[in-house]
Amino acid sequence: MIKSFVLPVLWAALSSLGFGMIFGLRTKKLLYVALGSALTWLAYLICMELNTYEVSAYAIAAGIGTVYSEIMARVIKTPVTAFVIPVNIPLVPGASLFHSLLGLMQRDNARFLERGKYCLAAACAMALGIFIATMLFKFVKSVADRPKNR
Repeated sequence: MIKSFVLPVLWAALSSLGFGMIFGLRTKKLLYVALGSALTWLAYLICMELNTYEVSAYAIAAGIGTVYSEIMARVIKTPVTAFVIPVNIPLVPGASLFHSLLGLMQRDNARFLERGKYCLAAACAMALGIFIATMLFKFVKSVADRPKNR
């Protein structure tokens, strides 16, 4: 159990630090990026443990990471994109993209199509999770900021 959750979450947190540095984040903000990516990857692993369809797990985890990013961006007064992108980096299906392009280069159409469809589905699910979480967050914020009628 520990190896199946703790180590992958730790590696996800560490991998996002480099992307946080690319976005110009410094010490304290990098810690929040690492925590957010750990949360995102933990959400993905929990979804997979609960036998959720894998594409749905991508959407749910990306949504959770985006809500975290929206909250932390307002708390720390940083643009949301500085958090959203690094926090969701662990979800990017890089190995599948590699194998898809390898199939293309080796003229293995079956591998190319199989892995390509998976990559496209995962990327679309991530985009949908980010979009839905952003819109829900903005809706809740607009309702909370609305002046009370007297």
